[in-house]
Amino acid sequence: MALVMPVLLGGVCRAQPTEPEVLAALVNDAAQPCLAQVANTAVRLEAAVNQLCEKPDLQTLTRARAAWTEAYLAWRQAAPFLFGPGKKLDRLIGKWQVNAVVLDAAVESPDLSDLLKQVEQRGYAAIEYLLFTPRDAAAATTPGRCAHLHSLTAEIARLTSAMKQEWDATYGAELVAAGNGEPFLIPADALSVVFTQTLNATEQMLRDRISVPSGYFQDAVKPENLEAWRSGNTRAGLQATLAGLRLIITGGGDTSVVTLVATRDGLVEKRSPVLAKAIVKQLDKIDVTLAGFDGDGVQLEDELKKNPRVLKPLYRQLQTLQDQLVEASLVLELDVYSPAPQSMAAATQ
Repeated sequence: MALVMPVLLGGVCRAQPTEPEVLAALVNDAAQPCLAQVANTAVRLEAAVNQLCEKPDLQTLTRARAAWTEAYLAWRQAAPFLFGPGKKLDRLIGKWQVNAVVLDAAVESPDLSDLLKQVEQRGYAAIEYLLFTPRDAAAATTPGRCAHLHSLTAEIARLTSAMKQEWDATYGAELVAAGNGEPFLIPADALSVVFTQTLNATEQMLRDRISVPSGYFQDAVKPENLEAWRSGNTRAGLQATLAGLRLIITGGGDTSVVTLVATRDGLVEKRSPVLAKAIVKQLDKIDVTLAGFDGDGVQLEDELKKNPRVLKPLYRQLQTLQDQLVEASLVLELDVYSPAPQSMAAATQ
């Protein structure tokens, strides 16, 4: 029997988990609960929109907006888990920004209804626009708007439910059983998929949710490109994704990814408890930075107008986290795509 060597992580002596144990924790303690929340909140959003359109008043509009916020934040927390069955979903229902001019025209004109099939007029972004920009319930529930809201919410409920069902039926078990054959010949193949999506989630935050609205910190700012600004959920959305990142990195306790980084010696690379501790510390640092936004009820888009570089500290901290995760993938000897788009160069100066 192999000797299990304890290693110190954050001053606590921990035994080395196996890769299959880490994968089981990722599936059972992180991915499955997150994706269940996405599917369940999508169903509640569809029901709230149905109630709004059946009885449009301030109360049902408020409930529909609250249901959208709940569904959106669940979706954003699940960002690191959109691999496997969820790989295509972000392109279908998670894209920002909505084309408001086209959307306004298309929901009121049957002649333009084909435009509503475009990805720019669908997903969480389009629902936010339809629910949060009207001045009252009557304006939010014209026949064309309700028809599109029904279509959008039903689509999200259907797609997220199908994703969760596939995880439950096959994909989760395939991850846990990695090394027993297809599709993951060894556990490291499954962990590579996990790490790749984790890096994709950080890259999306850096590029689309911070750099583009900030004009890459050298051009004119575009606060309207901030995600979920109409509902006032920009910061909450970023916090939700960070919570998802923390869950995928530290969830599972002694069988977490970060514990594996601290304890596992590979064929070439050695364990790195220093890196593991630094990753946890960096997550905490980003949490503190995000908590400092939107103070006293001031929305982040207003802050961006006043100070075009307000998001620069957050950008740098997330970039450090991304670099640490790349280093962690090397420690674990994973085959991971490392994003390094040229469009980010200006933001790193």
